[in-house]
Amino acid sequence: MTTETVRAEDGATVHVRLHRRPEEPSAPVLVCMPAMGTRAVSYTPLAEALVAAGFQVALGELRGQGTSSVRVRRGVRYGYHEMVTYDYPALFRAVAAAFPGAPRHLLGHSLGGQLGTLYLSREPHMAAGAILVGAPSCHWRGWPFPRSLGMLAGFQLAALFASVYGYFPGRRIKVLGNDSAQILRDMATQVRTGRYDVPSSPVDFEPWLAKLDLPVLAVTVRGDNMAPPGGVRGLSDKLTSARVTHWELVLGDGTRGSRHYGWIRDNAGLVERVRTFVDRA
Repeated sequence: MTTETVRAEDGATVHVRLHRRPEEPSAPVLVCMPAMGTRAVSYTPLAEALVAAGFQVALGELRGQGTSSVRVRRGVRYGYHEMVTYDYPALFRAVAAAFPGAPRHLLGHSLGGQLGTLYLSREPHMAAGAILVGAPSCHWRGWPFPRSLGMLAGFQLAALFASVYGYFPGRRIKVLGNDSAQILRDMATQVRTGRYDVPSSPVDFEPWLAKLDLPVLAVTVRGDNMAPPGGVRGLSDKLTSARVTHWELVLGDGTRGSRHYGWIRDNAGLVERVRTFVDRA
């Protein structure tokens, strides 16, 4: 494993972990993007399993998390716009340069998958396909009642609180991680409207999503309350030009913690399914 510093156009940097197969430099590369509030290093067990299965892996980082040079605090503002316009393009260009001749696939978890899909809707030539794991549209109607009302109210209150506090102190209140108030505002808007037309971005991504023509594997994890089937379909149903395959991942009874994250370690089933998907893409 090597580490490369990737610099976005606006100057923000992250350290990207590159897991290579020197004996097979043309092996497919999976560009892994984490969930909200989750550091890239948490996905190391998954990366190691994917390399053992014949893949190469680039572990990216969301802005404001882990190795990102952007530190979440009062006065620091970034949202979907900065991540989709600056961070994802810089990452994919760096991966293309680091793995010349190797096909690239997005492997996005939750918010990392959502933002990766927005990025690829504008630059589909940068990937051969996308695997979206527990990556829902956050529209409140994708959750069963009464959890749907909790989603709607909870995110509006979280966005308001973050705006007043200056940022979202997720680690302190033990809900996700620390994040920019603008991220919460963008997410709250998408929760309310169901549309990827958010305050931080001048781009309405809805028509771009409808034109995305790539093979997509949309993975629902059984028992994942943070990304239920209705939410996952809420995102994949926007991809009307894509070749979408839906698949449910069933984790073992011994899987620890939340189903939204348990697959990162209990990954054998997913790795096998990803192998089949990439081979057919």
